[in-house]
Amino acid sequence: MENRKKWSSPQSLIIMAIVLLIFVYIGIDLGQTKPQIKQDLKEVKQEYVELSNFLDKKVPEIDSTLKVQAEQISSQGKDINFLNEKVKDLGTEVK
Repeated sequence: MENRKKWSSPQSLIIMAIVLLIFVYIGIDLGQTKPQIKQDLKEVKQEYVELSNFLDKKVPEIDSTLKVQAEQISSQGKDINFLNEKVKDLGTEVK
């Protein structure tokens, strides 16, 4: 008898109503956010595909540019060494 009074007391009814409202809110929130999450996931996948295509085109261009620059740097290094040797030769001739 006393057990039934516990469940029908105003405090327990208020707590049950609050718990029920929390679960209803969770259900509504899931119903609204799950489609939004799916949409966001589709957008991210689309952006990934676009970025992948862009990089597939640009990486070879960047690679070839870096190779050209490496050759230029190597050539400049040889030129600097050549100039250093000439300056040394000129320095020895002047003495």
